Amino acid sequence: MKRIALFPSAFHPSLGGVEELSGQLALHLKKTGVTAMLCVNQWPRGLPIVEKWNGFLLRRFPFRLPEDGFKAKISFYATRSRILRELVGALKRFKAEAVHVQCVSSNAWYAHCAAHILGVPLIVSLQGERTMDAQGIYFRSPLYNRILRKVLRSAHRVTACSNATLKDADDFMGGTLASKASVIYNGIGSEAFDAGAGWPHPAPYILALGRFVPQKGFNTLLDAYASAGLCGVDLLLAGDGPDGEKLRRLTRELGLSERVHFVGRAYRGMVQALMRGALGLVVPSLREPMGIVALEGMAAGKPLLVSAVDGLKEVAPEGLWCRHAAPGDIAGFSTGLRWLAGLEVRTPVLKQQEYARQFLWNRVVQDYMSVYESAAICP
Repeated sequence: MKRIALFPSAFHPSLGGVEELSGQLALHLKKTGVTAMLCVNQWPRGLPIVEKWNGFLLRRFPFRLPEDGFKAKISFYATRSRILRELVGALKRFKAEAVHVQCVSSNAWYAHCAAHILGVPLIVSLQGERTMDAQGIYFRSPLYNRILRKVLRSAHRVTACSNATLKDADDFMGGTLASKASVIYNGIGSEAFDAGAGWPHPAPYILALGRFVPQKGFNTLLDAYASAGLCGVDLLLAGDGPDGEKLRRLTRELGLSERVHFVGRAYRGMVQALMRGALGLVVPSLREPMGIVALEGMAAGKPLLVSAVDGLKEVAPEGLWCRHAAPGDIAGFSTGLRWLAGLEVRTPVLKQQEYARQFLWNRVVQDYMSVYESAAICP
C-alpha cells in the first residue's frame, strides 16, 4: 500500500496524544514511500476545509452525528449523504488504498462508510476511548457505543495502544477481536534523547505534565506532595485544561503556592528542557491507556514514579529506576516522592534510555506497515 487515508479523532491546530501520533505516522510513512492524507472533523467549523500540514493534504469535513438534541439529529440526517459523497470523492481523487482510524469518535462512522463504498480495508487503532475520554462519552452515549461496535466489527484489522486497552475492547466486543487485533504502543521521537540545557528553575524540582482533567490524578499528586515534607524540592506542573483553576485553588489551600509552580502548556522543546532539568518525573493518572509522558521521561534518563494502572504500568515496569503507586493513593505517592527526591544518582540512567529506544516512532511505523500489508490480503 502506498496511499493511506488517516482519520484521527482530532488534529492540527488541536494538540494531544492522538494528534501527535497521527502526525508522526504521516511523517514516518512518507520516509518509507507511503503518502498519507489526513481527514479530520471540521471543528471548530470556522477552520479551513483544505489545508497543507507539513506538506500533507489536510481535509476537514463536518463529521456530524445524531447526538442528543433535535437540532443535531436534523443536521445529521439533512447533511450526512452530502458529507459522505464529498468524503468519498476526496478519497477517490487521492486514490486511497486503505482507511485508518486513529481513535474512534465522529470520524469513525464516516470512515467506516467510505471504506465500505470504496471497497478498501478499514484499520481501526484504539487509544483508550472507553477509559480515557475526558467527557466520559462512552459511559453515557448509546450512540458512540453503537458506532464503536460497528467499526470494530467491520474493521479488517484492529490495533490498540496497550494490552489493557485491547482487553477492554475485546471484552466490550464479547471476545471477538483476537483473530484480527494486535498491540502497537505509541512512540516517541529521537529528539527526546537529545542532551541539552535543563529548564532554568531556581530550585531542584520534580516534574509532572499532562492535561488538567480529573483522570490525570494531579489532585492526588498535590495532596501527596503536601504530606511528603520535601525540603528544598519544588513541584512543577506543566499543562492546561478544565481543571486548571481547581488545581491552583487546591495548591493555595494546601499552602503550597511558593513551592508548586504551574508553567503552562509545554511544547516539544520545552518538554525536553523540563525533563532534562527534573530530579524525576511523576505520572499520577487514575486511568491511562498507555503513557507517552513516561516514555519521554525514560528517554531523558529520569527516574519515574507512576500509577500502577492500565497500559501505564506496561510501558513503565517497576524496577530500580521506576516505582509504582496505586492510583489515587496519597500515602503511596508521598512515599514515592520522598524516594525521588532522595536519589543520589542524578546523571541520566542509561538503562532507562536503552529501554525507551524500542518505542521510537520509526519502529512503531514499521509495525503499522505490517498491519497495512496484512489488511491488504485480508479476505
